[in-house]
Amino acid sequence: MTGIDFEQIVDRIHEAATLPELWPDVLEQIAHAAGAHGMVMITTDSDQWSGVWNGVVTSPSIREAFSAFLNSDLSSRTETTPRLLALDHPGFVGEQEVFTPEEWERDPYRVEWNKKWGFEHACATAVRSPSGEIIVFHMERLAGRPAFSRQDLDFLDRFRPHLARAALLSTRWRLTRMRAATEALSLVGLPALAITRSGRVLAANALIEDMTDVLQWLPKDRIAIKDRAADTLLRAGLAQLDAPEKAVCSFAARRTSDLDRVVLHLVSMPGEARDLFDGAVGLLIATPVTASQAPSLALIRGLFDLTPSEARVARGIAQGQTIGDIAAHHGLSRETIRTQVKAVLAKTGTRNQKSAAALFGAIPKLPLRD
Repeated sequence: MTGIDFEQIVDRIHEAATLPELWPDVLEQIAHAAGAHGMVMITTDSDQWSGVWNGVVTSPSIREAFSAFLNSDLSSRTETTPRLLALDHPGFVGEQEVFTPEEWERDPYRVEWNKKWGFEHACATAVRSPSGEIIVFHMERLAGRPAFSRQDLDFLDRFRPHLARAALLSTRWRLTRMRAATEALSLVGLPALAITRSGRVLAANALIEDMTDVLQWLPKDRIAIKDRAADTLLRAGLAQLDAPEKAVCSFAARRTSDLDRVVLHLVSMPGEARDLFDGAVGLLIATPVTASQAPSLALIRGLFDLTPSEARVARGIAQGQTIGDIAAHHGLSRETIRTQVKAVLAKTGTRNQKSAAALFGAIPKLPLRD
Protein backbone atom coordinates (compact mmCIF):
# COMPACT_ATOMS: atom_id res chain seq x y z
CA MET A 1 0.00 0.00 0.00
CA THR A 2 2.86 2.29 -0.79
CA GLY A 3 2.19 5.50 -2.65
CA ILE A 4 -1.13 6.09 -0.84
CA ASP A 5 -1.67 9.71 0.26
CA PHE A 6 -3.41 8.91 3.54
CA GLU A 7 -3.79 12.51 4.69
CA GLN A 8 -5.31 13.59 1.37
CA ILE A 9 -7.97 10.86 1.64
CA VAL A 10 -8.71 11.83 5.24
CA ASP A 11 -9.18 15.46 4.18
CA ARG A 12 -11.63 14.32 1.51
CA ILE A 13 -13.60 12.27 4.06
CA HIS A 14 -14.15 15.36 6.18
CA GLU A 15 -15.06 17.47 3.14
CA ALA A 16 -17.71 14.89 2.24
CA ALA A 17 -19.31 15.35 5.66
CA THR A 18 -20.63 18.75 4.53
CA LEU A 19 -20.58 18.18 0.76
CA PRO A 20 -22.41 14.85 0.32
CA GLU A 21 -21.89 14.81 -3.46
CA LEU A 22 -18.21 13.99 -2.72
CA TRP A 23 -18.98 10.68 -0.98
CA PRO A 24 -18.99 8.43 -4.09
CA ASP A 25 -15.49 9.50 -5.15
CA VAL A 26 -14.21 9.33 -1.56
CA LEU A 27 -15.47 5.77 -1.23
CA GLU A 28 -13.79 4.89 -4.53
CA GLN A 29 -10.49 6.30 -3.28
CA ILE A 30 -10.60 4.28 -0.07
CA ALA A 31 -11.56 1.09 -1.91
CA HIS A 32 -8.75 1.38 -4.43
CA ALA A 33 -6.26 2.22 -1.69
CA ALA A 34 -7.21 -1.08 -0.02
CA GLY A 35 -7.06 -3.10 -3.26
CA ALA A 36 -10.85 -3.43 -3.48
CA HIS A 37 -13.11 -3.01 -6.50
CA GLY A 38 -15.65 -0.71 -4.87
CA MET A 39 -17.17 0.47 -1.60
CA VAL A 40 -20.68 1.05 -0.27
CA MET A 41 -21.93 3.17 2.66
CA ILE A 42 -25.33 2.32 4.17
CA THR A 43 -27.43 3.77 7.01
CA THR A 44 -29.95 1.75 8.96
CA ASP A 45 -31.86 2.20 12.22
CA SER A 46 -30.30 0.79 15.37
CA ASP A 47 -33.06 -1.58 16.42
CA GLN A 48 -33.24 -5.24 15.40
CA TRP A 49 -32.00 -5.68 11.83
CA SER A 50 -34.90 -5.85 9.36
CA GLY A 51 -33.15 -5.37 6.03
CA VAL A 52 -34.49 -1.81 5.72
CA TRP A 53 -31.92 0.85 4.83
CA ASN A 54 -32.51 4.57 5.16
CA GLY A 55 -29.78 5.63 2.75
CA VAL A 56 -27.17 4.14 0.41
CA VAL A 57 -24.13 5.66 -1.30
CA THR A 58 -21.91 3.65 -3.64
CA SER A 59 -18.59 4.28 -5.34
CA PRO A 60 -18.96 4.54 -9.15
CA SER A 61 -17.25 1.21 -9.91
CA ILE A 62 -19.76 -0.84 -7.89
CA ARG A 63 -22.91 1.22 -8.53
CA GLU A 64 -24.44 -1.04 -11.19
CA ALA A 65 -23.79 -4.22 -9.23
CA PHE A 66 -25.15 -2.82 -5.98
CA SER A 67 -28.23 -1.42 -7.72
CA ALA A 68 -29.02 -4.99 -8.70
CA PHE A 69 -28.61 -6.01 -5.05
CA LEU A 70 -31.00 -3.24 -3.93
CA ASN A 71 -33.60 -4.33 -6.46
CA SER A 72 -33.62 -7.83 -4.99
CA ASP A 73 -34.82 -9.10 -1.61
CA LEU A 74 -31.34 -10.23 -0.55
CA SER A 75 -30.97 -7.61 2.18
CA SER A 76 -33.71 -9.38 4.18
CA ARG A 77 -32.31 -12.88 3.57
CA THR A 78 -28.55 -12.58 3.93
CA GLU A 79 -26.79 -13.05 7.27
CA THR A 80 -23.96 -10.64 6.40
CA THR A 81 -25.22 -7.49 8.16
CA PRO A 82 -26.86 -9.23 11.16
CA ARG A 83 -23.63 -11.11 11.85
CA LEU A 84 -21.54 -7.96 11.44
CA LEU A 85 -23.73 -6.12 13.95
CA ALA A 86 -23.75 -9.07 16.36
CA LEU A 87 -19.95 -9.23 16.27
CA ASP A 88 -19.85 -5.57 17.38
CA HIS A 89 -16.15 -5.28 16.52
CA PRO A 90 -14.75 -1.69 16.56
CA GLY A 91 -12.99 -2.10 13.23
CA PHE A 92 -13.11 -3.68 9.77
CA VAL A 93 -13.58 -7.45 9.52
CA GLY A 94 -13.42 -9.86 6.58
CA GLU A 95 -16.00 -12.48 5.71
CA GLN A 96 -13.78 -15.16 7.27
CA GLU A 97 -14.26 -13.53 10.69
CA VAL A 98 -18.07 -13.74 10.63
CA PHE A 99 -18.62 -16.91 8.56
CA THR A 100 -17.09 -20.34 8.37
CA PRO A 101 -16.01 -21.18 4.78
CA GLU A 102 -19.05 -23.44 4.43
CA GLU A 103 -21.46 -20.77 5.75
CA TRP A 104 -19.99 -18.15 3.42
CA GLU A 105 -20.51 -20.36 0.36
CA ARG A 106 -24.15 -21.01 1.38
CA ASP A 107 -25.25 -17.46 2.22
CA PRO A 108 -27.68 -16.02 -0.39
CA TYR A 109 -25.52 -12.89 -0.64
CA ARG A 110 -22.53 -14.98 -1.78
CA VAL A 111 -24.54 -17.38 -3.96
CA GLU A 112 -26.93 -14.96 -5.68
CA TRP A 113 -24.99 -11.69 -5.89
CA ASN A 114 -21.32 -11.81 -4.89
CA LYS A 115 -20.40 -14.62 -7.30
CA LYS A 116 -22.69 -13.37 -10.07
CA TRP A 117 -20.91 -10.03 -10.26
CA GLY A 118 -17.41 -11.52 -10.19
CA PHE A 119 -16.60 -10.83 -6.54
CA GLU A 120 -15.14 -13.24 -4.03
CA HIS A 121 -14.10 -11.51 -0.80
CA ALA A 122 -15.66 -8.76 1.30
CA CYS A 123 -14.94 -6.72 4.39
CA ALA A 124 -17.04 -4.28 6.40
CA THR A 125 -17.37 -2.27 9.58
CA ALA A 126 -20.34 -0.79 11.45
CA VAL A 127 -20.25 2.63 13.13
CA ARG A 128 -22.95 3.58 15.63
CA SER A 129 -24.02 7.21 15.47
CA PRO A 130 -25.21 9.10 18.61
CA SER A 131 -28.51 9.87 16.86
CA GLY A 132 -29.34 6.17 16.62
CA GLU A 133 -28.34 5.17 13.10
CA ILE A 134 -25.84 2.51 12.24
CA ILE A 135 -23.56 3.32 9.31
CA VAL A 136 -22.09 0.29 7.54
CA PHE A 137 -19.02 0.65 5.30
CA HIS A 138 -18.61 -2.36 3.02
CA MET A 139 -16.22 -3.23 0.17
CA GLU A 140 -15.70 -6.04 -2.35
CA ARG A 141 -12.69 -7.64 -3.99
CA LEU A 142 -12.84 -9.28 -7.41
CA ALA A 143 -12.51 -13.04 -7.85
CA GLY A 144 -8.87 -14.13 -8.06
CA ARG A 145 -7.72 -11.58 -5.50
CA PRO A 146 -6.75 -12.75 -1.99
CA ALA A 147 -9.03 -12.31 1.01
CA PHE A 148 -8.56 -9.15 3.09
CA SER A 149 -5.55 -9.80 5.32
CA ARG A 150 -5.02 -8.54 8.83
CA GLN A 151 -2.65 -5.94 7.35
CA ASP A 152 -5.37 -4.78 4.94
CA LEU A 153 -7.91 -4.47 7.75
CA ASP A 154 -5.47 -2.60 9.99
CA PHE A 155 -4.89 -0.16 7.12
CA LEU A 156 -8.63 0.41 6.75
CA ASP A 157 -8.99 0.87 10.50
CA ARG A 158 -6.83 4.00 10.20
CA PHE A 159 -9.69 5.56 8.20
CA ARG A 160 -12.43 4.37 10.54
CA PRO A 161 -12.27 7.19 13.17
CA HIS A 162 -12.43 9.77 10.39
CA LEU A 163 -15.38 8.02 8.76
CA ALA A 164 -17.13 7.95 12.15
CA ARG A 165 -16.54 11.68 12.77
CA ALA A 166 -17.68 12.57 9.26
CA ALA A 167 -20.84 10.50 9.78
CA LEU A 168 -21.53 12.33 13.06
CA LEU A 169 -21.17 15.71 11.36
CA SER A 170 -23.44 14.61 8.51
CA THR A 171 -26.02 13.52 11.08
CA ARG A 172 -25.99 16.93 12.75
CA TRP A 173 -26.39 18.69 9.40
CA ARG A 174 -29.26 16.40 8.53
CA LEU A 175 -31.11 16.97 11.81
CA THR A 176 -30.74 20.73 11.37
CA ARG A 177 -32.35 20.49 7.92
CA MET A 178 -35.18 18.30 9.24
CA ARG A 179 -35.98 20.69 12.10
CA ALA A 180 -35.88 23.70 9.78
CA ALA A 181 -38.30 22.04 7.37
CA THR A 182 -40.86 21.10 10.04
CA GLU A 183 -40.65 24.49 11.79
CA ALA A 184 -41.10 26.33 8.50
CA LEU A 185 -44.36 24.44 7.96
CA SER A 186 -45.56 25.33 11.45
CA LEU A 187 -45.22 29.02 10.54
CA VAL A 188 -48.00 28.57 7.97
CA GLY A 189 -50.10 26.47 10.33
CA LEU A 190 -49.22 23.01 9.05
CA PRO A 191 -48.48 20.18 11.50
CA ALA A 192 -45.49 18.20 10.16
CA LEU A 193 -42.79 15.72 11.04
CA ALA A 194 -39.78 14.19 9.28
CA ILE A 195 -39.84 10.39 9.16
CA THR A 196 -37.60 7.61 7.83
CA ARG A 197 -38.75 4.66 5.74
CA SER A 198 -38.62 2.46 8.85
CA GLY A 199 -41.05 4.80 10.62
CA ARG A 200 -38.65 6.60 12.97
CA VAL A 201 -39.39 10.30 13.55
CA LEU A 202 -36.36 12.57 13.14
CA ALA A 203 -38.01 15.92 13.86
CA ALA A 204 -41.52 17.16 14.59
CA ASN A 205 -43.09 20.56 15.12
CA ALA A 206 -45.31 21.35 18.08
CA LEU A 207 -48.48 21.37 15.98
CA ILE A 208 -48.20 17.71 15.05
CA GLU A 209 -46.99 16.70 18.52
CA ASP A 210 -50.34 17.98 19.81
CA MET A 211 -52.34 15.73 17.43
CA THR A 212 -52.69 12.96 20.00
CA ASP A 213 -56.20 12.18 18.74
CA VAL A 214 -54.68 11.10 15.41
CA LEU A 215 -51.14 9.92 16.15
CA GLN A 216 -49.80 7.48 18.71
CA TRP A 217 -46.18 7.91 19.77
CA LEU A 218 -44.32 4.61 20.12
CA PRO A 219 -40.98 3.62 21.72
CA LYS A 220 -37.75 4.39 19.85
CA ASP A 221 -39.11 7.62 18.32
CA ARG A 222 -41.70 5.91 16.14
CA ILE A 223 -45.29 6.81 15.42
CA ALA A 224 -48.46 5.07 14.35
CA ILE A 225 -51.76 6.48 13.14
CA LYS A 226 -54.58 5.42 15.45
CA ASP A 227 -56.87 4.83 12.47
CA ARG A 228 -55.67 1.36 11.35
CA ALA A 229 -56.64 1.81 7.71
CA ALA A 230 -54.71 5.08 7.55
CA ASP A 231 -51.72 3.51 9.32
CA THR A 232 -51.64 0.76 6.69
CA LEU A 233 -51.55 3.42 3.97
CA LEU A 234 -48.73 5.23 5.80
CA ARG A 235 -46.61 2.06 5.99
CA ALA A 236 -47.17 1.42 2.28
CA GLY A 237 -46.16 5.00 1.48
CA LEU A 238 -43.01 4.78 3.62
CA ALA A 239 -41.95 1.60 1.82
CA GLN A 240 -41.99 3.56 -1.47
CA LEU A 241 -40.50 6.82 -0.22
CA ASP A 242 -37.63 6.81 -2.70
CA ALA A 243 -39.76 5.80 -5.71
CA PRO A 244 -39.90 8.81 -8.12
CA GLU A 245 -43.44 7.97 -9.27
CA LYS A 246 -44.66 8.06 -5.63
CA ALA A 247 -43.41 11.54 -4.71
CA VAL A 248 -46.63 12.31 -2.78
CA CYS A 249 -48.96 9.93 -0.96
CA SER A 250 -52.15 11.38 0.55
CA PHE A 251 -54.81 9.68 2.65
CA ALA A 252 -57.40 10.42 5.29
CA ALA A 253 -57.33 9.49 8.98
CA ARG A 254 -60.26 9.46 11.39
CA ARG A 255 -60.17 11.65 14.46
CA THR A 256 -63.17 10.80 16.65
CA SER A 257 -65.55 9.41 14.03
CA ASP A 258 -65.98 8.64 10.34
CA LEU A 259 -67.27 12.18 9.88
CA ASP A 260 -64.29 13.86 11.58
CA ARG A 261 -61.12 13.38 9.52
CA VAL A 262 -57.76 14.91 8.70
CA VAL A 263 -55.87 14.55 5.41
CA LEU A 264 -52.24 13.47 5.73
CA HIS A 265 -49.65 13.88 2.99
CA LEU A 266 -46.38 11.90 2.88
CA VAL A 267 -43.91 13.83 0.71
CA SER A 268 -40.40 12.71 -0.26
CA MET A 269 -37.88 14.92 1.51
CA PRO A 270 -35.98 17.12 -0.94
CA GLY A 271 -32.22 16.77 -0.92
CA GLU A 272 -29.23 15.40 -2.77
CA ALA A 273 -30.05 11.91 -4.08
CA ARG A 274 -26.59 10.74 -3.09
CA ASP A 275 -26.77 12.18 0.42
CA LEU A 276 -26.34 9.29 2.83
CA PHE A 277 -28.78 10.81 5.29
CA ASP A 278 -31.49 12.03 2.91
CA GLY A 279 -32.17 8.66 1.31
CA ALA A 280 -35.73 7.53 2.04
CA VAL A 281 -36.71 10.39 4.37
CA GLY A 282 -40.10 12.03 4.07
CA LEU A 283 -42.26 14.77 5.51
CA LEU A 284 -45.65 13.79 6.94
CA ILE A 285 -47.88 16.87 6.74
CA ALA A 286 -51.40 17.26 8.13
CA THR A 287 -53.65 19.44 5.97
CA PRO A 288 -56.24 21.46 7.89
CA VAL A 289 -59.80 20.91 6.71
CA THR A 290 -62.49 23.55 6.80
CA ALA A 291 -65.77 24.40 5.12
CA SER A 292 -68.06 21.76 3.64
CA GLN A 293 -68.30 22.00 -0.16
CA ALA A 294 -67.65 19.80 -3.17
CA PRO A 295 -63.98 20.26 -4.15
CA SER A 296 -62.76 20.47 -7.74
CA LEU A 297 -61.76 17.37 -9.68
CA ALA A 298 -58.19 18.67 -9.97
CA LEU A 299 -57.91 19.05 -6.20
CA ILE A 300 -59.37 15.61 -5.50
CA ARG A 301 -56.98 14.00 -8.00
CA GLY A 302 -53.99 15.87 -6.62
CA LEU A 303 -54.70 15.03 -3.00
CA PHE A 304 -55.42 11.33 -3.41
CA ASP A 305 -53.64 10.28 -6.62
CA LEU A 306 -56.90 9.24 -8.26
CA THR A 307 -57.39 8.46 -11.93
CA PRO A 308 -59.67 10.87 -13.87
CA SER A 309 -62.59 8.41 -13.71
CA GLU A 310 -62.05 7.80 -9.97
CA ALA A 311 -61.96 11.57 -9.37
CA ARG A 312 -65.31 11.99 -11.17
CA VAL A 313 -66.82 9.28 -8.98
CA ALA A 314 -65.33 10.94 -5.87
CA ARG A 315 -66.88 14.25 -6.90
CA GLY A 316 -70.24 12.52 -7.24
CA ILE A 317 -69.85 11.03 -3.77
CA ALA A 318 -69.03 14.49 -2.41
CA GLN A 319 -72.25 15.82 -3.97
CA GLY A 320 -74.29 13.08 -2.28
CA GLN A 321 -75.02 11.06 -5.42
CA THR A 322 -75.76 7.34 -5.25
CA ILE A 323 -74.00 4.71 -7.35
CA GLY A 324 -77.06 4.69 -9.62
CA ASP A 325 -76.95 8.50 -9.98
CA ILE A 326 -73.26 8.47 -10.90
CA ALA A 327 -73.70 5.59 -13.36
CA ALA A 328 -76.59 7.35 -15.11
CA HIS A 329 -74.76 10.67 -15.24
CA HIS A 330 -71.68 9.17 -16.93
CA GLY A 331 -73.47 6.52 -18.99
CA LEU A 332 -71.67 3.63 -17.28
CA SER A 333 -72.85 0.44 -15.60
CA ARG A 334 -73.43 0.23 -11.87
CA GLU A 335 -70.74 -2.47 -11.63
CA THR A 336 -68.15 -0.19 -13.21
CA ILE A 337 -69.04 2.63 -10.82
CA ARG A 338 -69.08 0.22 -7.87
CA THR A 339 -65.53 -0.90 -8.79
CA GLN A 340 -64.39 2.72 -9.02
CA VAL A 341 -66.00 3.54 -5.67
CA LYS A 342 -64.04 0.69 -4.06
CA ALA A 343 -60.82 2.12 -5.52
CA VAL A 344 -61.67 5.60 -4.19
CA LEU A 345 -62.36 4.24 -0.69
CA ALA A 346 -59.08 2.32 -0.70
CA LYS A 347 -56.99 5.28 -1.84
CA THR A 348 -58.58 7.75 0.57
CA GLY A 349 -58.60 5.40 3.56
CA THR A 350 -62.36 5.71 4.09
CA ARG A 351 -64.76 2.88 4.97
CA ASN A 352 -67.89 3.78 3.04
CA GLN A 353 -69.46 6.45 0.85
CA LYS A 354 -70.79 8.36 3.85
CA SER A 355 -67.36 8.83 5.41
CA ALA A 356 -65.84 9.59 1.98
CA ALA A 357 -68.47 12.28 1.39
CA ALA A 358 -67.67 13.81 4.78
CA LEU A 359 -63.96 13.80 3.92
CA PHE A 360 -64.41 15.44 0.51
CA GLY A 361 -66.82 17.96 1.96
CA ALA A 362 -64.24 18.99 4.55
CA ILE A 363 -61.55 19.78 1.97
CA PRO A 364 -61.19 23.56 1.58
CA LYS A 365 -62.08 24.88 -1.86
CA LEU A 366 -58.98 26.02 -3.73
CA PRO A 367 -58.82 27.94 -7.04
CA LEU A 368 -58.16 24.91 -9.28
CA ARG A 369 -59.98 24.29 -12.52
CA ASP A 370 -61.61 20.92 -13.25
